[in-house]
Amino acid sequence: MPLAFLFRWRFPFREVFLALATLPFVLPTPVVALGFLALLGPRGALGVDLYGTLLLLLLAAVFYNLGLALRVLLPVALGLGGPLEAARVHGATPFRAFLRVGFPLLLPALGSAGLLVFLYAFSAFGVPLLLGGRYATLEVEVYTLLAQRLAFAEASGLMLLELLTLGLVAWLYLRLPAYPLGPSGLLPSRCPWALALGLGALFLLLYAPLFALLGEVRLEALAQAWRSEDFTPLPQALGNSLRFTLLALSLALPLGVAYGVAARRSLGWDLLGLLPLMVSPVAVGLGYLLAYPGLRGSLLLLVAAYALLAYPLLARVLLPASRAFPQASWRRPVLGATPFRAFLRVELPLLLPALASGTALSLSALLGEFGASLVLWRPEWTTLTLAIYERLGRPGEGPYREALALSALLALLSALLFYLLDRGRGGFR
Repeated sequence: MPLAFLFRWRFPFREVFLALATLPFVLPTPVVALGFLALLGPRGALGVDLYGTLLLLLLAAVFYNLGLALRVLLPVALGLGGPLEAARVHGATPFRAFLRVGFPLLLPALGSAGLLVFLYAFSAFGVPLLLGGRYATLEVEVYTLLAQRLAFAEASGLMLLELLTLGLVAWLYLRLPAYPLGPSGLLPSRCPWALALGLGALFLLLYAPLFALLGEVRLEALAQAWRSEDFTPLPQALGNSLRFTLLALSLALPLGVAYGVAARRSLGWDLLGLLPLMVSPVAVGLGYLLAYPGLRGSLLLLVAAYALLAYPLLARVLLPASRAFPQASWRRPVLGATPFRAFLRVELPLLLPALASGTALSLSALLGEFGASLVLWRPEWTTLTLAIYERLGRPGEGPYREALALSALLALLSALLFYLLDRGRGGFR
């Protein structure tokens, strides 16, 4: 919340800092885990070993979800300018104006941000698996039951418990009221460079794990990963990641567009589209194994799981843009065109910026997909994320250095794709 109010002011590099706040949300979980290991692990740059502690898990969760919460709170914080100014005109002090006017208007957004963070933190898998040590979450326990004992019944029971919890949270999220605050302009700052420098120092601290990761990368480790004989070589892992991502995107794009158009009409469709966001990748992989036992080991199953995880991210970005069209255009032909032709010739071109932004988010998520890949894994399907996990499971300095190099490569690839497709469009909303 304090960050959201700081971003109400105009200062140098404001848009850059806002983009940097969002970027961690699209980074693959092995990258974040390796970054915190490079900073605060047994071989960490700070010389402080927090591996397996609750503090390290909390720091990683804040790193991941800070930008998500900021994106929810910032539009409301910007819209509070008018109501707060009106309260000041009527004699209220700044503190009293915020307490009696601003805070009640901000409460629904705080609830939305908190529930979204809960959804993602509760179903987290990669970070607890790689950093949690003895802190086994439901997700980690489900994977352990499947990988070590093939206990489908017990794993399904834990997944049902998780789904019920996340379903309740999603229902509460959709029930929260939204106050239509009018847009307000940015406030002029008396000390813009001081504000920029202060936020710069904050973001240096926030990005310290990534700096530590990049600082530990050695080119010889990347070369070793390229021609590795003990592990999946880099060309094969990178090729698998790109191939599965493109195949899944070819399914997720039409599905996301269709849902974005259908869900603007009803709350029921909106809730249905949230279901894949409520379900973790591990649960998706387990569900496909149970629903289609005859397709186990099939590439179709893996690509379908990828697409199911990606299309809601695309749709959540498309939905606000789709709802901005007049309701009459959903039902009546436009100048004699059929509804499909009207959508194709009028609405779809207007949706292209949101479509590019949603595609960027989906691509980043698919490139870093970890949970479903681990559950549905076959040796020849090893992706970049699984190649990192593969090396972390082997003791020694060499495998650890290779994992660091692969993580840095994956982080740069995800960030580059997200920047090229999403620049200036606002990202996840």
